[in-house]
Amino acid sequence: MTAESISLQGSLFGDLAESPTNRKISPDSTKDDDFSDAELIKNAQARPRPSKSSTDIEPLDHPIGDENPQGSDLTNVSHHSDVEITQLTPVLRHYVELKKENPERILLYRLGDFFECFFEDAILLSQLLELTLTGKAAGKEIGRIPMAGIPHHSAERYCSMLIQKGLSVALCDQLESTQNKEGKLLKRGVTRVLTPGTVIEEGMLQAKKNNWLAAVLIEAKPDKNSYQWGLAYADISTGEFFVKEGIDLDALEQEIAKIEASEVICQQIDDRSLVKKWCPKNIELTQTAKTPFTLHEAKSSLKNHYKLNTINGLGFHEWELAIRAAGGLLAYLHETNPINSVERTRSDIPLEVPQLSVSNEALIVDAQTRRNLEILSTQKDGRFQGSLLWAIDRTLTAMGGRCLRRWLESPLIDLKRINARQEIVSFLVKESSLRQVLRKLLRSMADLERLSGRAGAGHAGARDLVAIADGLERLPLLAANLQSLPKKSPSWLIPLQNVDKDLLKLANTIRNTLINNPPLNLSEGGLIHDGIDPILDGLRNMLDDQNEWLNSQEEQERKASGNNNLRLQYHRTFGYFLAVSKSKANDVPSHWIRRQTLANEERFITPDLKTREGKIFQLKARSGQREYELFSDLRQIVGDHAHAIRKAAKSIAGLDALAGLAELAASNNYCAPKILDSKSGANKICIEACRHPVVEQMLVEREFQPNNIEIGDKTDLIILTGPNASGKSCYLRQIGLIQLLSQVGSWIPATKGLISISDRIFTRVGAVDDLAAGQSTFMVEMAETAYILNQATNNSLVLLDEIGRGTATFDGLSIAWSVSEFLAKEIKSRTIFATHYHELNSLAKTFTNISNSQVLVKQNGNDLHFLHKVVDGGANRSYGIEAARLAGVPKKVIDTANKVLERLENNN
Repeated sequence: MTAESISLQGSLFGDLAESPTNRKISPDSTKDDDFSDAELIKNAQARPRPSKSSTDIEPLDHPIGDENPQGSDLTNVSHHSDVEITQLTPVLRHYVELKKENPERILLYRLGDFFECFFEDAILLSQLLELTLTGKAAGKEIGRIPMAGIPHHSAERYCSMLIQKGLSVALCDQLESTQNKEGKLLKRGVTRVLTPGTVIEEGMLQAKKNNWLAAVLIEAKPDKNSYQWGLAYADISTGEFFVKEGIDLDALEQEIAKIEASEVICQQIDDRSLVKKWCPKNIELTQTAKTPFTLHEAKSSLKNHYKLNTINGLGFHEWELAIRAAGGLLAYLHETNPINSVERTRSDIPLEVPQLSVSNEALIVDAQTRRNLEILSTQKDGRFQGSLLWAIDRTLTAMGGRCLRRWLESPLIDLKRINARQEIVSFLVKESSLRQVLRKLLRSMADLERLSGRAGAGHAGARDLVAIADGLERLPLLAANLQSLPKKSPSWLIPLQNVDKDLLKLANTIRNTLINNPPLNLSEGGLIHDGIDPILDGLRNMLDDQNEWLNSQEEQERKASGNNNLRLQYHRTFGYFLAVSKSKANDVPSHWIRRQTLANEERFITPDLKTREGKIFQLKARSGQREYELFSDLRQIVGDHAHAIRKAAKSIAGLDALAGLAELAASNNYCAPKILDSKSGANKICIEACRHPVVEQMLVEREFQPNNIEIGDKTDLIILTGPNASGKSCYLRQIGLIQLLSQVGSWIPATKGLISISDRIFTRVGAVDDLAAGQSTFMVEMAETAYILNQATNNSLVLLDEIGRGTATFDGLSIAWSVSEFLAKEIKSRTIFATHYHELNSLAKTFTNISNSQVLVKQNGNDLHFLHKVVDGGANRSYGIEAARLAGVPKKVIDTANKVLERLENNN
């Protein structure tokens, strides 16, 4: 580790301003001192320092950055391509060269204490972040050009705002210190590229949500009539990596929408209409070169990243499109994680071996159904509060929150895996004391998945490593409390029941090396315990000697000046000085040199104090550099254990999710459903007193009205009728959510449940115009209906709310009738169809597997009371006019509507 490389230390936004190495030291002040390693080790041996005691090393100040004055004398040059590069100043010339290499990214260029940007980036930055647009002299021929900047210590916050807006940022940092560089340009280079899918910094990520980067490869099939695709997606912060292949662009769109990718990359596609067929509108798309997606380059990327001779051992070597997509993703990661131009090294972000994802291993829930059931966010405004995840999430760690979210995104269809989860939930519900002990241990557990990833990428700070040690030290306590779990526990709990001893040794190493509460800044020392390194101990001994001299000097100068109020002080900018009041300033000794005048005091230095100051700065610089070297070695050791830490973290996450589901079940009166394997031929849902898991938590003034549901034995389709606002849609949704929860392995909001495994859940609830695609409300409704009828099987759950209402009455009734017949006769899926077409009740007389249900309403004169109770039998009216009156429609309109209704009914 060289002195120049210290500017690269710490996190992405570490303190790169003036550190001890940047202090200018007079050569004459240290020429007689021996700071060699041998002498320092000898000093430490003669004066050993006790281990595990922190040393308070006084931090140094940072220089004030140069601020460019505001002005209106900017030239008309607003784009970097509008200038002749040879006419620019050296700094701006370098900026433009880097900007040409990163044309689509905002380039932040480190100058002193600020990250600056110029030309079009400055204008954009000032608009997006509401910053003042200033100017900078670009050369005699050019004049002043636009400039905007952000303080280096606030860079993470501002970059997070840019990332949230879907932009990418290239960070150009200083690659060497300012020491002895007066009059010369500092070496600078792009050290990090931030994009929505590649951030790993804590402040830019949602704690309980994965941040997926997806890579897509699309090729036309040999018949040219359809497309096949490969998909790779990874969470850079947690190391999870998945690959998949498929056919049909609609299926690809569903996959990308399901994972809610932050960023999608693909090879260059000239046909924009093709992109619109598979890339959701709200997803950030980045098109890259085609070369990384070729089979040869992709295999090379995989072998190089995982240090393999062949990719056959990865388990998907026969999936060519998946391989190419994975290779494209890895190439993009290397592009956004540049080589350190000083040390010629790259800290590769640790990714797990890609896992092949197969569609038939999970319950399929399409994007429309996820929106209708409000699984992860509400349908109306996309808020988290009011979603299913909001209602059931009782996890205590960020890892557990992400795990539960993934379970909801991909519920299980394997009976053994479902029962394995449910058994643990049931066990923890009964063993409440054990559940509370486990949750207490989990409550303060750090995010080991992301912390270990940052360590492996070389971005972790000292506090990150201490948090990792905290988490690892809890593993034996968790293991001791997990010995009584059911024997059929999921296999992923094994690393938690049998703790890896190497992880405990790692935690002990971190504890013995770092102080318990290290500073955020990594360059100024105060990180490492005494007794760890003899060179560091020798430096600290010398600093102690200097501090003793300072104390004696203060007393000596007091006697020499006759001023008992004199104080020897330190300022982060001006160094050491002697402070006296204004009234005593004229009576100071002749060897004092005035340094600064303030309103109430004068500050002086002496030649001896100035000489000692240089020695102290040099010792602090050496000490800070040595501590950083020791810290970097420790961080590398932790990074080497990233895979083992993440393995334990996944177990912790799963345990947290299951313990949270147990807490939910115990506190909300849930029951354990009996799950039936669909392979046995049983397709039924029999639930007593089921409730909506979200609505019941949001009701304040009254209790939720539970209802029963029985479908599947003799009945495949239920025609559900009843008034508007009576709760039909709520009933449909709660059935879908209970099906989902049961296949996650959770208990359900009911008193008893018998549920068969579904392969898919379909919903069609409401519709809106899609004007951009040229589709009316009715056309959207019909497209959704067609999708369901073409994809549903006899093992599916279909929930329909109003079909055919967007066209003429008889047209709509005919469509609703025929759809019902098709579902009952051909598909025979478990279906609930909520409708106002009361004529459909007569289907139950023709088809034995169709039955009628209704939502009860009570009418007293003009008063209408919704009972929200579902019973057998069909309703004969919808009370629409009464509902309109309750909504505030004028009385004249209501009276006219009643007359028209009476006339229509008589004529019919």
